[in-house]
Amino acid sequence: MRLLFLNHNVIWRSTFYRCYHLGRYLVRRGHQVTIYTIHPTRRWGIEQINLQGVQVVQFPDLFWGIGRSGWDPWDLWHRWRRVRNEKYDLVHAFDSRPIVIHPALTIKRRDVPLVMDWADWWGRGGAIEERSNPLIKILLGAIETWYEEHFRTCADGTTVISSALQERAVALGVKPETIKKITGGADVENFTPRDIKTAREALGLPQAAKIVAFMGFVHYDLELVLRAFGLIYRKNKNARLILLGKSSPMTRRIAREEGTEAGILEYGIVPYEKIPDYMGCADIFLLPFARKQANIGRWPNKVGDYMAMGRPMVSSPVGEMEHLFNQEPIGRLARDTTEDFAEAAWELLQDTESCRKMGQAARAAAEQRYSWEYLAAGLEKFYAKVMAGAGKK
Repeated sequence: MRLLFLNHNVIWRSTFYRCYHLGRYLVRRGHQVTIYTIHPTRRWGIEQINLQGVQVVQFPDLFWGIGRSGWDPWDLWHRWRRVRNEKYDLVHAFDSRPIVIHPALTIKRRDVPLVMDWADWWGRGGAIEERSNPLIKILLGAIETWYEEHFRTCADGTTVISSALQERAVALGVKPETIKKITGGADVENFTPRDIKTAREALGLPQAAKIVAFMGFVHYDLELVLRAFGLIYRKNKNARLILLGKSSPMTRRIAREEGTEAGILEYGIVPYEKIPDYMGCADIFLLPFARKQANIGRWPNKVGDYMAMGRPMVSSPVGEMEHLFNQEPIGRLARDTTEDFAEAAWELLQDTESCRKMGQAARAAAEQRYSWEYLAAGLEKFYAKVMAGAGKK
């Protein structure tokens, strides 16, 4: 099949990983995959690269920062021009912001089957509520919700990342038999278990330290990580918190308040292939998941990579994480309070044997049930079903 994936993120951010990992395994299964995404800096000109057989087309975007996320008419115009001259057997729209849904519908008008992915709860009580600017909430909220919901019944098939979004799709009129749940996956090739001693030697970190790690670009629950680490640090001044991903001013502010400046190792954004070298230093991973609509609807990308590293984690009994931890013995669930989260992490740090067993279970789950290769095989079958159904119309 010739497949087009339409993504509204800058390359190497958020849902781009979902597109890329599914795409590269579909390429290995004999398909041709092209991803449309946003260039991180360009405002003029298109750049195309090949990543493990996936053709990644990066489009220019006039906006900057958080605005570079699917709303730019300049980007949309370039995509429209390009899709007019390309032929595909199926188009997969990852979420439905303007630069994704309008080119997707243009292709669908040629009787090309359309699959729409739903990987985040964006509007109507979801991620839009995390915006700090109340004006943005008011002005963008209604537009975000409309784009998120309005086009769902246009698709021939729907993929969702969570049960909550599946229920929401059905409530909007999407037929249940046209929906397939594709959770987030684990990159078991790049993220592999590391020997802690060797990993710490490479980064010059103390061997005897109790180290917890958090990775991410979304800071919905970063404060809980920082406050919980404050309690851990008071118990053991040799404790360390590794932070990977986009930096936040919140980190320095809370570190000063908690007195943990010496305990926080903030590495920022590191090359993708180098992330496991840093994660391999940790005893456990932190995955706070507060009970809010944005979390109930999503599956955090980091959980698959945490599992693949063969380390236990601490999370919260919310949304998909509650289901995952109930099915797989990969860590501890704690209420999303500073005290409970810190206590669960501290107990794990003291229990070497449980950490070992949970880490092994996490790696096994990643390999057997959550690898991107496994998920791509299921997606391939779903595409065949969608194409067969579209052919009968």
